[in-house]
Amino acid sequence: MTKSASFLGFPETLPSGAAPRIVLFGAPQGSDYPGEDSSGHDRAAAEIRAASLEDAGLVGNWDFDLDGPLFAGQAPCCIDIGDLPTEPGASAGNRALIEAKTRDILAAGAIPLMIGGDDSVPIPFLAGFAEAGPVWILQIDAHIDWRDEVHGERFGYSSPMRRASEMGHVAGIVQVGMRGLGSARYAELEDARRYGASIVTSREIHAHGVEAAIHHIPEGASIVVTLDCDGLDPSVMPGVSARTPGGLSYLQVIDLIEAADRRGRIAGFDLVELYPPADLDGISALTAARILVNAIGRIVRQA
Repeated sequence: MTKSASFLGFPETLPSGAAPRIVLFGAPQGSDYPGEDSSGHDRAAAEIRAASLEDAGLVGNWDFDLDGPLFAGQAPCCIDIGDLPTEPGASAGNRALIEAKTRDILAAGAIPLMIGGDDSVPIPFLAGFAEAGPVWILQIDAHIDWRDEVHGERFGYSSPMRRASEMGHVAGIVQVGMRGLGSARYAELEDARRYGASIVTSREIHAHGVEAAIHHIPEGASIVVTLDCDGLDPSVMPGVSARTPGGLSYLQVIDLIEAADRRGRIAGFDLVELYPPADLDGISALTAARILVNAIGRIVRQA
């Protein structure tokens, strides 16, 4: 593992050897497409951690998004173990590292929280839940990500939901925030529908609220949330490689996280596709950091 600044100043281990409830780690690289340069996304975890540090001294303060302090009056229970030693071009090895670390965290009784990296890293992250299923996936994204392959690569950033649909421990998929051109070809949309994925467009969320998505998930389900930063509107998340107008707001995203917590139990969370070269004055990294803070706070409040 590699480590520089940690998220919110969290330690690598808790005092007195206490078991963490949440383990945060970075996965800078996943599975590259031939001839594509994946650099840029690999800086995301470092940028998000850096953005979080302005709040590191405020962890005990009141968080109005959570209606209480981050750890709800309990002892801090989140650690940041740094970045996995992924490498550009080492796609199979990167997937093995991410899946193994996810499995290890779950086997220890903690909840994994991963920062990517591009949208290929959720594939091995989700695969790591094989012994912890069944799980439902709540995907927040502008795109449905059902490509079977691109240039012969089946595990790239256009394929995470296709690969998830093939995992026996995945009980269902709810996809939220889709909009505009470029999200899917017709054949891929038909494949998603044939599988039974519930696709909830951004317009539906704006019109009807987050219940338009959450009601598709059974009550009491274990839920893995995978959040692609381009699911948010570019006005609050400009630092993505595929800006698409009409996305979700920060408040709609944290409302979805809260709704998932009410509906069932958040079993894991990943945030991917922040692209620091396109960010404006660090606003995307800050928004991403605040979303992660909210996810941590919701997980802490789970029974």
